[in-house]
Amino acid sequence: MDPSNTKRIAHLGMYLAGFLGVIMATVLVIKEGAADVFDILQLAGWTLFLLVPLHFLPIGLDVLSWRRLLRGERLASFPFLLWVAGVRESVNGLLPVARVGGELAGVRLLSRRGIAGDIAGASILVEVTLTLVSQFLFTLAGIAILAYFTRDHAVITGVLVGLLITLPAIAVFVMLQRHWGVFQLLERLIKAVWGHSALTGSGAMARLDEKVREMYRRRSTLGIALFWQLAGLVAGALEVWVTFRLLDHPITFSTAVMLESLGQALRSATFIVPAGLGVQEGGFVLFGAGAGIAPDAALAFSLARRFRELAFGIPFLLSWQGAEGHNLHRRWRTKRMELASSEERGKS
Repeated sequence: MDPSNTKRIAHLGMYLAGFLGVIMATVLVIKEGAADVFDILQLAGWTLFLLVPLHFLPIGLDVLSWRRLLRGERLASFPFLLWVAGVRESVNGLLPVARVGGELAGVRLLSRRGIAGDIAGASILVEVTLTLVSQFLFTLAGIAILAYFTRDHAVITGVLVGLLITLPAIAVFVMLQRHWGVFQLLERLIKAVWGHSALTGSGAMARLDEKVREMYRRRSTLGIALFWQLAGLVAGALEVWVTFRLLDHPITFSTAVMLESLGQALRSATFIVPAGLGVQEGGFVLFGAGAGIAPDAALAFSLARRFRELAFGIPFLLSWQGAEGHNLHRRWRTKRMELASSEERGKS
């Protein structure tokens, strides 16, 4: 199949999923009483802006995990990685990139910073894997809390089965990285499908896989990085708890853990839907009902989170585009100077 056709089909599928998600979210808000939902949001008012600086807490804890994997890289400073992490989250959360574009942007930004490409790529792949493991453990906690709150065994069984299905996938993903080399397998797959590979060249994929294996051999580093990942997820639950208090619908911290863990799992499972449109709203209504949260309050919370995602993410996207524009301008100036120098030598 022509790569350009495959790309167009993938983009069409994501746009269609996003459109259907918007319709679903709109229907939910109307069905549960739009006036009631917006009344709850109005109670919070400007205080919702407090969620923007608060979100730096879970992001910062994730950065501590990532920085641990990049131990020894002098250029990987905490402020720089915090900015890159914000860009990664904003790209994955606000753009139709199936939650992978942020990782590609992260590799590019690290490489431009002067960090070797194999180290940049390996650190992000291992960090994403630790995220999957930490989310699995965190979701288990959420299911246990949901089971305590509700007697709806169908919902609990459905969520638990969905989670357990991911366990073999995570295990295979880790085995591929540690024993077979996921980048070299990807390279062979591209060759088999399209007959060529834009990724080949001087053993780049082999070096990437070796760097990944090297990171997996540092057991204590992985353990500390996983700890910071879990701490970041708990901080995300704190953000949920604060949001409901701002909406004047306080909940317990255990309920916040349940909503955050199951909401994250649902968005990850439906990564094809841009920004989880509709999926997030339906999930919060469903899981919130198990803890006794009224649908209008659950939807108001979801909209408040959408507001935070936009208020937090848009500045990062703009700064990222600014950095890319500056880089393009610098390259253009360099080429222009080289061309002028070549013309000067030709005349002489």
